[in-house]
Amino acid sequence: MSKNLISLKVKCPNCDQSLMDYTHFLNAKPSIKLHIDLAGKHGIINLCSSYGCYEKISNIELVENEIARLSCTHCKKELPVSASCSECGAPLVHFTLEKGGKVHVCSRIGCKKHFVSFEDIDDGLRSLYNEYEYGAEDKDF
Repeated sequence: MSKNLISLKVKCPNCDQSLMDYTHFLNAKPSIKLHIDLAGKHGIINLCSSYGCYEKISNIELVENEIARLSCTHCKKELPVSASCSECGAPLVHFTLEKGGKVHVCSRIGCKKHFVSFEDIDDGLRSLYNEYEYGAEDKDF
């Protein structure tokens, strides 16, 4: 990938364990490792952790337009559904950002809808700025 994208560190919203996989890198960053159930098959999927990157690898075939059920590799619980995708109507599931906030992703294979949300936008942005070491002159909140 040619863009310099921010890699988001996420954890399971159910058990608070990190979902980061430091053994499988995508876009030169640690990936997000999950269990996947898709079209009657069960496996592992690694998602790119860089916001705006859509790379993924799996040990099962990823069937385009099928809806995946994603769950934590630690507690085995399914990721919670936060809403329906505004692009395709499939369930949006979410991860918790280690620094606060949530990352919402569409569960339909091939849909690129995803976004980050914060309960307190000032705290969320401050945490992101601090995490990625932007200078104080870049902070305007």
